[in-house]
Amino acid sequence: MALDFAVLTEDETSADIVPLEWDQHEALIDLAERFKLTQLLRFEDYFEEVDLTPAQLPELSEELDVVKKYTVLPDIAKFVHDLKLLIAVAIKRNKKLSAVPD
Repeated sequence: MALDFAVLTEDETSADIVPLEWDQHEALIDLAERFKLTQLLRFEDYFEEVDLTPAQLPELSEELDVVKKYTVLPDIAKFVHDLKLLIAVAIKRNKKLSAVPD
Protein backbone atom coordinates (compact mmCIF):
# COMPACT_ATOMS: atom_id res chain seq x y z
CA MET A 1 0.00 0.00 0.00
CA ALA A 2 1.30 3.42 -0.94
CA LEU A 3 0.24 6.97 -0.25
CA ASP A 4 -0.33 8.23 -3.79
CA PHE A 5 0.14 11.90 -4.58
CA ALA A 6 -2.04 12.66 -7.58
CA VAL A 7 -3.17 15.42 -9.91
CA LEU A 8 -6.20 14.76 -12.08
CA THR A 9 -5.69 15.18 -15.79
CA GLU A 10 -7.70 17.76 -17.73
CA ASP A 11 -10.51 15.29 -18.46
CA GLU A 12 -10.53 14.25 -14.77
CA THR A 13 -10.72 10.56 -15.68
CA SER A 14 -7.13 9.69 -14.79
CA ALA A 15 -4.31 11.04 -12.71
CA ASP A 16 -0.59 11.65 -12.72
CA ILE A 17 0.69 9.81 -9.63
CA VAL A 18 3.79 9.77 -7.43
CA PRO A 19 3.69 6.99 -4.79
CA LEU A 20 5.18 7.20 -1.31
CA GLU A 21 5.84 3.89 0.45
CA TRP A 22 5.45 3.33 4.20
CA ASP A 23 9.18 3.43 5.04
CA GLN A 24 9.71 6.51 2.87
CA HIS A 25 6.76 8.17 4.62
CA GLU A 26 8.38 7.68 8.02
CA ALA A 27 11.67 9.21 6.85
CA LEU A 28 9.87 12.14 5.18
CA ILE A 29 7.75 12.91 8.24
CA ASP A 30 10.80 12.69 10.51
CA LEU A 31 12.45 15.43 8.43
CA ALA A 32 9.22 17.45 8.33
CA GLU A 33 8.99 17.34 12.12
CA ARG A 34 12.68 18.19 12.54
CA PHE A 35 12.39 21.30 10.36
CA LYS A 36 8.76 22.17 11.20
CA LEU A 37 7.59 21.83 7.59
CA THR A 38 3.89 22.52 8.04
CA GLN A 39 2.67 21.60 4.56
CA LEU A 40 4.45 18.23 4.66
CA LEU A 41 3.16 17.59 8.17
CA ARG A 42 -0.36 17.66 6.74
CA PHE A 43 0.51 14.21 5.32
CA GLU A 44 1.54 12.84 8.72
CA ASP A 45 -1.35 10.35 8.83
CA TYR A 46 -0.45 7.78 6.17
CA PHE A 47 -4.06 6.64 5.93
CA GLU A 48 -5.78 10.02 5.60
CA GLU A 49 -6.66 11.67 2.30
CA VAL A 50 -5.32 15.24 2.06
CA ASP A 51 -5.80 17.89 -0.63
CA LEU A 52 -3.65 20.95 -1.25
CA THR A 53 -4.91 23.82 -3.35
CA PRO A 54 -2.78 25.34 -6.11
CA ALA A 55 -2.11 28.33 -3.80
CA GLN A 56 -0.54 26.01 -1.18
CA LEU A 57 1.74 24.20 -3.63
CA PRO A 58 4.61 26.75 -3.84
CA GLU A 59 5.13 26.45 -0.08
CA LEU A 60 5.09 22.64 -0.35
CA SER A 61 7.69 22.86 -3.11
CA GLU A 62 9.90 25.04 -0.90
CA GLU A 63 9.59 22.54 1.94
CA LEU A 64 10.62 19.75 -0.43
CA ASP A 65 13.79 21.75 -1.18
CA VAL A 66 14.62 21.56 2.54
CA VAL A 67 14.04 17.80 2.53
CA LYS A 68 16.22 17.40 -0.55
CA LYS A 69 19.01 19.38 1.11
CA TYR A 70 19.04 17.29 4.28
CA THR A 71 18.09 13.78 3.22
CA VAL A 72 20.76 11.13 2.78
CA LEU A 73 18.30 8.56 1.41
CA PRO A 74 18.28 8.16 -2.39
CA ASP A 75 14.65 7.01 -2.45
CA ILE A 76 13.54 10.15 -0.59
CA ALA A 77 15.57 12.33 -2.98
CA LYS A 78 13.86 10.61 -5.93
CA PHE A 79 10.42 11.04 -4.34
CA VAL A 80 11.14 14.75 -3.78
CA HIS A 81 12.25 15.16 -7.40
CA ASP A 82 9.17 13.36 -8.73
CA LEU A 83 6.77 15.21 -6.44
CA LYS A 84 8.23 18.59 -7.41
CA LEU A 85 7.57 17.71 -11.06
CA LEU A 86 4.00 16.76 -10.15
CA ILE A 87 3.55 20.02 -8.23
CA ALA A 88 4.63 21.91 -11.35
CA VAL A 89 1.95 20.04 -13.33
CA ALA A 90 -0.68 20.88 -10.72
CA ILE A 91 0.25 24.57 -10.72
CA LYS A 92 0.27 24.72 -14.52
CA ARG A 93 -3.19 23.11 -14.67
CA ASN A 94 -4.44 25.08 -11.65
CA LYS A 95 -5.46 21.78 -10.03
CA LYS A 96 -5.23 20.53 -6.47
CA LEU A 97 -2.69 17.95 -5.37
CA SER A 98 -4.23 15.04 -3.50
CA ALA A 99 -2.60 12.46 -1.27
CA VAL A 100 -4.71 9.30 -1.37
CA PRO A 101 -3.96 6.07 0.52
CA ASP A 102 -4.08 3.29 -2.03
